[in-house]
Amino acid sequence: MVAPRHPRLDTEREQDTVTVASKKRAIFYGWWLLGAGTIVLVMQGGLYAYGFPLFFVPLANTLGTSRGALSLAFSFTRLESSLLGPIEGYLIDRFGPRGIMYVGFALLGLSFILFSRVDTLLGFYMVFPILALGASLSGFLPVITAVNNWFSRRRGLATGICSSGVNIGGALLFLMAICISTYGWRPTAALTGVLILALGFPLTAMMRHRPQPYGYLPDGDEEEEAGVASDGTSARAQETPDFTPKQALKTPAFWIIASAHGFSLFIVGTVSIHQVPLLVDHGMSFDAAAFVLSFMTVVAMVGRVFGGYLGDRFGYKPVLLASFLFLSLGVVVLSTAHTMTQALVYAVIYGMGYGARAPLLIAMRADFFGPRNFATIMGLSQPVMVIGSFFGPIAAGFAHDAQGSYQMIFSVIAVLNLVGAVLIFFINRPELPSRTEATAESG
Repeated sequence: MVAPRHPRLDTEREQDTVTVASKKRAIFYGWWLLGAGTIVLVMQGGLYAYGFPLFFVPLANTLGTSRGALSLAFSFTRLESSLLGPIEGYLIDRFGPRGIMYVGFALLGLSFILFSRVDTLLGFYMVFPILALGASLSGFLPVITAVNNWFSRRRGLATGICSSGVNIGGALLFLMAICISTYGWRPTAALTGVLILALGFPLTAMMRHRPQPYGYLPDGDEEEEAGVASDGTSARAQETPDFTPKQALKTPAFWIIASAHGFSLFIVGTVSIHQVPLLVDHGMSFDAAAFVLSFMTVVAMVGRVFGGYLGDRFGYKPVLLASFLFLSLGVVVLSTAHTMTQALVYAVIYGMGYGARAPLLIAMRADFFGPRNFATIMGLSQPVMVIGSFFGPIAAGFAHDAQGSYQMIFSVIAVLNLVGAVLIFFINRPELPSRTEATAESG
């Protein structure tokens, strides 16, 4: 039988009818959740993903250490995230994203305050893993999991809008750059921690795991829009993939998507940390380099939304291929950029490719394997994906220390990213598992 649309009000048919009519007129809660999740990722982008690398140069000067030594900390936290990714994904699927995010924001805010007191390289090595763990638990995976559960037909667009929050945060980097330049990196780090604690908890309170317990279907559809099959289940439920993690691991699609994603992270992980130092090396001021990074993130924001829309409309693979090509071309331009004009050309090319890449790779997983175990399956991808995000920044840091330039290492990672582009041609939708097999494997 079809589950009641509003289980809390199903004692009287008349009450149920009135509630359904009122919900048809109300705004689908998924849009409110999408808005809250986007703001969370604005914070993640502005204060951590893009914002934290702004501390790279002043921190190295304060501690009197090399870029290679600092890069080790960044890369080892990527390794930490990859090892904890499957556990985090399981916890999100099992208990929902909200509780996980509360813990994450507490760790993230407090560790930023501790970071402001760091005065040795060892102290940084001790604090930064906690900070990175807090960012992981409060950020991308729990938010994207909720969004992928609340949207189906508009999944690519919704994922693009939500993930664009990271880039909106990046566009606000000039504020952090001004704070660091004016007040110093320590007061800026402490203020960042306080801001995270003040905003993170109210936004987390708006998150919901799945729409069905609240009387909704994905996309805000009504039962009659989704259709009902002869056995009483909705047509949407029959068509939606429902892979268990074990079944997903047996498919070529899981490994090819994870590998392509990992090769792209050679570029993404490296550029996220070394872009500002590279531009400073090439003669730009710190504020000018931060502006280029902010402008790139604005372009990437457009790329995420536009790429998600194109993926829904024309399919994920051709748009993904174009985004990978843009990534390689963009990083080559960056490695040779010595003027503001050249840097802005890089920002446009790289930003469009970088922006479109992530929402398509994420939405493809949800479409192929289903939303029920999305976070766990995404987490299981982390050990494969970490290859690029771990080795890329380390190699770039030590290459710069040895050669005084990033040009050669950036050319290498551009080629490695093209390997990921080739893998895209081999991504095919996996055959759906039988429902009896899925039920048996899930217990």
